[in-house]
Amino acid sequence: MHTPRLLTRASVALVTLALAVGTAAAIPSPVSAETPGNIALATGEHAPDVAVSYVPPWNSAAALNDGASAPTDNLNAMWGTWGVAPAPADDVATYTWDAPVTVSASTVFLWQNAGVGDGGVRIPAGWSLEYQDAAGEWEPVRGDDVAYPLPAFDPAQPKTSLAPVSVTFDAVTTRALRLVLERQVVDGQPHATSVIEWEVTGVATPDDPDPDPGDGFVAAEDVAVRTLTGVLPTLPSRIWVADADAPLREGAVSWDAVTPADVAKPGTFTVTGRVSGYEGQTVAATVFVADGLSQTMTSVDYTSVVTAPGVAPVLPATVRATFDDGTAASGIPVTWDAVEPQSYATAEAMFDVSGTVAGSPAGALATVFVLAPVDQTIPLVSIAFDAAPEGSGWYLTAPKAVVTAQKTAADIASTEVSLDGGATWRPYTEPVAVDGQGEVTVRARATATDGAVGEARASARIDTVAPVTGDRIEVVDGVSALVTLSPTDAEPGSGLSRTVWSDGPDADPAGASNNMFATYEKPFSVELTDAPRFVHVRSQDAAGNEETTRTITLPPRTDDPAPALVIESSASTRMIAGKAYVSVTAVNRSAVSAEVEIVTAYGKKTFSAVPPGKTVSVAFSSRTSSVPAGTATVTARATIDGTQVTETFDAPYGAKN
Repeated sequence: MHTPRLLTRASVALVTLALAVGTAAAIPSPVSAETPGNIALATGEHAPDVAVSYVPPWNSAAALNDGASAPTDNLNAMWGTWGVAPAPADDVATYTWDAPVTVSASTVFLWQNAGVGDGGVRIPAGWSLEYQDAAGEWEPVRGDDVAYPLPAFDPAQPKTSLAPVSVTFDAVTTRALRLVLERQVVDGQPHATSVIEWEVTGVATPDDPDPDPGDGFVAAEDVAVRTLTGVLPTLPSRIWVADADAPLREGAVSWDAVTPADVAKPGTFTVTGRVSGYEGQTVAATVFVADGLSQTMTSVDYTSVVTAPGVAPVLPATVRATFDDGTAASGIPVTWDAVEPQSYATAEAMFDVSGTVAGSPAGALATVFVLAPVDQTIPLVSIAFDAAPEGSGWYLTAPKAVVTAQKTAADIASTEVSLDGGATWRPYTEPVAVDGQGEVTVRARATATDGAVGEARASARIDTVAPVTGDRIEVVDGVSALVTLSPTDAEPGSGLSRTVWSDGPDADPAGASNNMFATYEKPFSVELTDAPRFVHVRSQDAAGNEETTRTITLPPRTDDPAPALVIESSASTRMIAGKAYVSVTAVNRSAVSAEVEIVTAYGKKTFSAVPPGKTVSVAFSSRTSSVPAGTATVTARATIDGTQVTETFDAPYGAKN
C-alpha cells in the first residue's frame, strides 16, 4: 500500500542531495569540533525562527530565546497562551533553523500563577519534544533515559517562576524542533501555560557540499552483517549505490580482509570496502559478533528514494533490520507493494510504499520523492521577507519582499515583481512593501539576456487592521441594562479571536474600582446605580491586533426604589458553666441609625439608635444543658426620608448539647 503526500519545497531541499538514504528516522549526530551550547539563542550565529500556536499581546514569543531565563513576573518577558478560545489541549512552540543542527538536550523555564487572580496559568500536565525528519514528518526524540520532569508546585508561592526542567536524548540532526505543552485540566477547564525561556543544547551541522556530476556515488547501502564468535563473517559481494543523477543500482564491492582475531570475542568492528568503478570512494560494513544470534526482529530501517516524474522508482531489494540481541543485518529481503503510475506522475509529490519482510510484523516503509530535474539554463529567483511574522503566523505590519535573481547561462537583463498574482508587473529595484490584507502572494521573475525567464512566488498572511466592537444597550425597567456586543473584523482578515468586557463606576478602563475583564460569550446585564456606570470593551483578532478599549456610558437608574435597611446578622450556640447559651450579633450596614430588636426562644433585647456600622450583640441563656437548632429574628426600624421602614432578618444557629 502506498500513501500520496504533498512534497513541499523545504522537503525537496532536504532530499535533493541524497537520492537514496537507508537510515533510521533518528540519525545519530556526527562528531563536531564545535562545542555544544544553546543553539536556540536569538543572538547566536545559528538563531532559529520562532513560531507558536498562540500568543496574547501582553506576552512575547520572542522571549522564548532572548537569553533571559532569570525569575520574573514581567508578562512581556515570557511566552504565554492565556486567552485563546476555544482552549486547546496543547500549546506548541517551534524553532526552525536555516541550516541543519545536531541537538541532544533541552531546558524549559516555566511560570504560573495558580491561586492568584483568575489562576489561569498553570504548570503543564506534561511536556515533550519532537524533531522534524528528512521527510518533513514530526518524530519524538528518543533515548533509553528520556524523561520529562515537572517542577514542584509550592502553594506558599502561587505566582512564581519555577525551577528549570531538562531532558536529554539521543542526538538527532534536524532543521526544526518543537515543544509541546499538555495543558493541565482543572474542573474541566484546560489551563494556559507560560514559558520564560526555552534552551536547546546542540551544535551547527554544516551542509554537505554538492557532489559534482560524475565524481561518484552520493549514497550507498548501510551494510551490516552478523556472525558468531570465532566465525568469519560473510560480507556481500554486491551492494546498491546511487549516483548524483541516477536511481539505485548494484555494484560489485571488495572488502578488506577480516582476521580470526577480529571475531575472537563478542563486539563490533568496521570493515572498509571499495565499489567497482568508484575510485577514491569507500564504503563501510559494521560486523556484529555474538555468542548467539537471535532471530527476533525489533525494527526495520526506514528507506527513501528519489525519482523523476513519469519514471518508476527503483526500491532496494533488501533492507537493514535490528534484532533484540542488539545486532543488525542488512541484506534482509523485502517485497514492496506495487506502485501505481499516477503516484509518480507529478513533480514535487511524495508517497509512502509499504514492504513485507519475513519475521517482521511491521514490515518496511519507503518514501518516494518525485523531483523534476533542475533546469540550469534559466535564472534562479527567490523571494524572502525582511521580517518574520508574529507567533500567530500573521504580519501585523506590512513586510517588505526582497527579491534575489541569480544568473545561470546568461546575465540578468531585468527583474520584476507583482503583488496582484501576476496581473500587473513592475521593475524591481529595491525591497517592496507588501501592503495587501489577508493571504497575499508575491511573484517575481527575472529575464536573462538570452530570453530565459526564471520565476518564484512566496505568500504572506497580513492583517494590520484591528477589529471593531459594536454594541446595543437595552434599559430594563430603569434598573438594569442588557448589553449586546457585536464585534467584527474587516475582510480579508485573520478573523476574530475574542472580545473582553468589564464594568464599573470608573470611566477609566484601568480603574481599580471596576470589575475584572471577562470574555464575552453572550449578552449580559448590568445593574444601574444612581450615578452613571461604565462598560469597557475591546476585541482581538487571530493575528494579534487588539482594538483600543472603548467605553460605553450607561445612564443612572430612573425608578424610585423603596428605602431599605440592611442588617448583617449571625447567631451561634456555646456552653458556659454547664448551661447552653444562644449568642446573636447584628451589624447596622444602613446609612442611618436604626432600632434593632433581637428575639430568640430564650428572650429578646432591643437596642435603640444603633449608628451606621455599629455592632450589637447579646447572649440568651437556655437555663438547660442543651438547645436544639433554631433561628433568631433580628428586626430593624428607622425613619428614612420621612418614611417609617421596618426590615426583618433571620439568623439561624445550630444545636448544642
